[in-house]
Amino acid sequence: MVIKYPVSPITKDKDFITWNPKYKIGIPIIDAQHEHLVNLCNDFYQSLLRNNDTNNYKILVKDTLEKCINYAATHFKEEERLMLASNFSGYAHHKAIHEAFAEKCEMTYMRIDNLPVAEAVKFALFLRDWVQTHIAHEDRLYLPTLLEFLKKNQSK
Repeated sequence: MVIKYPVSPITKDKDFITWNPKYKIGIPIIDAQHEHLVNLCNDFYQSLLRNNDTNNYKILVKDTLEKCINYAATHFKEEERLMLASNFSGYAHHKAIHEAFAEKCEMTYMRIDNLPVAEAVKFALFLRDWVQTHIAHEDRLYLPTLLEFLKKNQSK
């Protein structure tokens, strides 16, 4: 059974999110992780497009989503470690955003075997929008505190 997608908003473009240097925050480990998250979101998007066989489709989508969830958890731990070390005042709020994202991903993962394609597409859009907004806005909020912390500790 081949599942047909609506023409919009999913396209057949290679990348759902195009990595842009403007996403860089200037912390090499975080920048590399952000770029990897973008690639994983693109992998999830591509897995949605490869739907020639319903069983393989579900396995591919589930596997790709699991990779996204696991890597996001790794990335969040690193960001949160840096925020705590630098005494970022918005830590609790930022951590809550991470937790809400992780919860939504986990709930989707648990439902993936019975998730209608339209819902999977909506989730792909959520991933794209969340990653772009989070990197471009939320992560920039801790940057001044973190850079000041790193500057002070480099001289020691």
